[in-house]
Amino acid sequence: MILQDWFYLGLICFLGACSPGPSLMVVLGFVSSEGKKSGFSASIGHGIGVFLYALLSTLGLGVLIEHYYNVFTVIQVIGAFFLLWIAFKIAGNSFNSNVKSRAEIEHQKKYNRFFEGFLVAVLNPKICIFFVSLFSQFLSPDQTIVLHSLMALMAGGIDTLVYCTIVSLASIKSASIFLEKYRKEFNLSFAFLLILLAFSLFYSMIF
Repeated sequence: MILQDWFYLGLICFLGACSPGPSLMVVLGFVSSEGKKSGFSASIGHGIGVFLYALLSTLGLGVLIEHYYNVFTVIQVIGAFFLLWIAFKIAGNSFNSNVKSRAEIEHQKKYNRFFEGFLVAVLNPKICIFFVSLFSQFLSPDQTIVLHSLMALMAGGIDTLVYCTIVSLASIKSASIFLEKYRKEFNLSFAFLLILLAFSLFYSMIF
């Protein structure tokens, strides 16, 4: 790949990471309800999930989906149910009183949000389609696995950087005060949008 190809690949990955979707809503929902540490954890987990999808795309995930469409359908169903679960969890945080200790909360943030951010990426078929379509423009038979890994690493790194930047902007003092003041409303709004996205996935599978 020439330098221009790397530039175009990075630009497309950046625009894809910036586009609104369920992943962004989940991360912002965690920032609103729990703070920037949860947002950073989810962002890193999401970036690793994106890296995994990007790597699988370069290694032939498109062929798998093309010949075994049932696999794609199963991923869609699991992803839709996972979005519903995240939505109800975020909504529940709006009404639950804080009865857990600080240590328990930090322990959950450190591990659960990372894993949930990872699953949001892995269980989002649109990310799969995006990378299968994207890398089809840059792959050639003479490329090595090392090159493919670098392409996937670029995609995951850009995604993590973009999401961490968004979390940082959402965590500045003025924004955090605003989010804290309207925390319940934001959480319920994010949860509602995630529920709509989940049902839109169900609708697309039925019709």
